[in-house]
Amino acid sequence: MRTTRCLLLALLIAGTGLALRLGLPVAPVDAPFRAVLKAYAAPDPSAAEPSNTAETSAP
Repeated sequence: MRTTRCLLLALLIAGTGLALRLGLPVAPVDAPFRAVLKAYAAPDPSAAEPSNTAETSAP
């Protein structure tokens, strides 16, 4: 494929992406999705119970 055709194809794809981004509304985050994010979130280290590392590590 020639360089000119590659550049035109890249511009066409970029223009299509920009048109879709500006033309379609972004869906808001709903409550069930937030619940899933909260369920998979990393636990807060300050609120965690102390670990049992002292029991399993060498003295």
